[in-house]
Parts: sequence; structure tokens; C-alpha cells
Amino acid sequence: MSVETVPLSVAQRALGAVPETRSGGPVRHLAVDVRLPREADERVVRLALGALAARHAPLRTTVPPAGVEGLPVQRVHRRLPLDLRVVELGMIPERDRPGLVGRLAAGAAQRPFDLGAGPLWRALLLRAPARGHLHLVAHRLVFDGHSAAVLRAELAETVAAALAGRPARLPELPSQYPDFALRQQSAEVREHALAHWRSRLAGAPDTAPLPWDRPPPAVADLRGARREFALPGLVPEVRRAARRAGTDPALVLLAGFAALLHRWGGRTDLLIGVPAADRPPELRGLIGCFETVLPLRVRVPPDASGRRLLDEVRAVSADALAHRDAPLDLLPGVPPVRVAFTADPVADLAGAVGGTSGPPHRRAAGAEHRDAAPRFDLALALTERGDGYLGRFEYRTALLDPRTVDRLVLHWRALLPALLADPDRPVGELPATGG
Repeated sequence: MSVETVPLSVAQRALGAVPETRSGGPVRHLAVDVRLPREADERVVRLALGALAARHAPLRTTVPPAGVEGLPVQRVHRRLPLDLRVVELGMIPERDRPGLVGRLAAGAAQRPFDLGAGPLWRALLLRAPARGHLHLVAHRLVFDGHSAAVLRAELAETVAAALAGRPARLPELPSQYPDFALRQQSAEVREHALAHWRSRLAGAPDTAPLPWDRPPPAVADLRGARREFALPGLVPEVRRAARRAGTDPALVLLAGFAALLHRWGGRTDLLIGVPAADRPPELRGLIGCFETVLPLRVRVPPDASGRRLLDEVRAVSADALAHRDAPLDLLPGVPPVRVAFTADPVADLAGAVGGTSGPPHRRAAGAEHRDAAPRFDLALALTERGDGYLGRFEYRTALLDPRTVDRLVLHWRALLPALLADPDRPVGELPATGG
């Protein structure tokens, strides 16, 4: 059989409910950069990437936007053409290379995919005299953050094998992504999870938790920007707070973010998206779409203490994780997730809560990747660096001005240390306002 048709997984269905995803637009593209040895020419890279595509079914998968007989499915092909563009930089003056590379990478990231024809990933090989650089862009329907680490590790081996003229030395995969998608189709489990979310999200807010500078435009504008900042010296304090509460540092930071949203917008009912991957330990070596975004409904009474808010966040997170198998696209009227939060080294909610899919899932070293366009109106990402955190707000410029985000950074820097210093202080008294 040259084509295998199987249902979409829960994570893929969640992406399929987003209009930009159905059209193959950049809001659901991930970009990964890989440095290559100087000897890795086009022939070597084609062999290496071809070996990865043969090994991982998602790299040979298409997703008909209209489904098959009205059902959302994916089609796994025996092979698909490789989308590889090669650019020789040797004749380009060195001073002009950064600008050219930036334009080429942006073009590769922004160009829509034809979901029905595939492939749903592409590669840009930039060859310079010293060494090569490979820029890969993949649609989230076939790729996620952990897949970036898998791809980096395996690409290093397939490139080395192609250079040496030998087979790649990679462990045998226990199963393929379509097998995982088929195992998720249990009607009993799905209905139980859907009933939970139907109750949990009833009456949830469907408007932004913060006062944006401008209302959303009539036509979606996916342009975005980033504001990076540092939080020095806070890692030990966050870890101590987590130990006292018997939880993970990521949930302490999430409680702080909920407090910030409450202080800025005055909302006592918040919807915060947090990534969660349904990736069993035996499937850690697969490339594919395992990550979904769970909508955490966090209630923040103004008189609640930081300690009580942390308890709320921990309970809501565990509850959401226990019901992550629900295809939320089947629930009518689910409010959109407009703000999101992530904290490394925990890669997803399962790692922070310590869910049933194995030990805490920590981000693999060297697995850097980035979204080609903002996935949310506003998202906060925090990464441990030494005894502090590197922070990044990503936001849609159609809604927020840079000066507003600068103020948000200042208030976050004031609020989090205050929350850690006095967890019994009412959240409504923490030093962060939206003025």
C-alpha cells in the first residue's frame, strides 16, 4: 500500500480547529536551525534528510483540509518529494550575508504549506566557505518542540553516515506516529474527557484577560514581536517556594503569571494556555505532533493569597492533564486561548505536574526552536539560565504596542519577587498594575 489513511490524533485535531492551520499558514510553523560541517554538500544533505523521512512517518504525511467523507484524517505516503532549496553564499560579500540569510529564512518560514499535497516541512541549505547552515520549517501538524531535539540528534548521525558512506546507526523505533493516533480513538475515553471539559469551560471568559491597546482587527493580523528580559537571582527562591508547596517550579511561575494577569486586567476568571504533550516514554524518539495546548481555567479572588493561588494552579493543572485526551474541537463554543505560558527546563505540563506518561519531560539540550508567527495574542516564556531566568514576551503587534509590553515586563519584575517573599500576601495587594 502506497498510502495509509488514519484518523488525526487529539493534538492534530486541536490544530485543525484553527483556521490559519487549515490553510497551512505560518501561525503553526516551527523553525529549527542546524549547523552542518563544511563537507555537507547538497548530495549529503539530501541523503541525510531522505533517511529521516523514511524513518519518521510524519515527514511523509499529508492532511487533506476537507478530510475524507467528512472525517479528519491524515495520509501517510511511502515517499514524498523533498522540499530542499540550496543557496551558495560564497559569492555573496560577507557584510551582505546576514541580511540575505534573514530574508531567506523569513521567506521559508512564512510560505504556506499545501496540507493536502505535502510535504509539510521544508529545508533551506545555506552553504558558506567555512560551514553549512540548515534552516528547517515544519508544520505543527507533523512536528512539535520535542521533535526538534529528535531531529537535531538524528540529523547529526545521518549526515555523518552520508559523509562516511555507511548506514546511519540509529535505534529501531518501537512504533510509528499513526499507531499512536489510532490508539487515541477510544470512544469511551474520549466521551469521558469531553464531558469533563464541557463542565469545566462552561461560562469561561471568551475575551482577552488584558486591556489591549487596540481591538482585534477584522482580518487576522499575525505579525508579532518579542520582548526579551532577564530575571536575575530568582531561581533559588522559586525552587524553595516549590519545595515548600510540594510542587514544580514551573507551577510557581505559572501562579505568578496568573497573578500578573489579574492585577493588570482585574479579571478573577482567567483562561491560560499551557502546552502538554501526550508522549509516552517509549515514543520519545519519534518525530510528530504530540503537543497540544490545554486551556487552564484559573480563578483568582482578589483576597486570595499567593499560596492559595498556587494551590488553585496546581489543582487545575493536574485536572486538565488527567483529561488531555479530549478532542476539544468537538465541543461547540470553546473560548479561544488568547494568552499562554511556558517555562523551561520543563517542556510541558506533564513534566510540571508529574503526569502518568512517565518521568518529568525536560527540554533536551540543543533543542532550540521557534514559532514562525505568534501562536497567541500574548505569551510568556521563561528559561532557566544560571541562578536567574531569561524571559520573553511574544505578542501580536496589531493588539499591543512595545511600550505597553515594556510596562508589563517592569510589573512582572516587581510582582514575582514580592509573591515569593510573602506567599500569604493577598494577590490584590501585589505591586503590579496596568497603568
